[in-house]
Amino acid sequence: MGAESFRNKAVDVICQINKDGTMVPMKVRLVDEDGLIQTYMIKAYRDLSHKGNFQMPNGVIATSTIFPFECKITNFGREHTILLYYHANLHVWQLAVPEKPSGPSGS
Repeated sequence: MGAESFRNKAVDVICQINKDGTMVPMKVRLVDEDGLIQTYMIKAYRDLSHKGNFQMPNGVIATSTIFPFECKITNFGREHTILLYYHANLHVWQLAVPEKPSGPSGS
């Protein structure tokens, strides 16, 4: 199985900014497969910015102006892990979305 390919998608995020400047993502709003807007509570998160500069699975290099978070959300009783990151220079939140493989399908 080859490396998974990702695209970046801008999303709405509600976050808490603590007095020490740290961010806590609390909710994310995504468009589902039917084109409907869904809001998900972030049940748990891991701040990945402590690693310094590093390459995330979607190819984005996290620097001092990109704050990556691994977040857990629940959808229809199933837990999902998503990768969110905040671009401080652009003032936008983005979601790393796995791209569907291109080419012939077996269906």
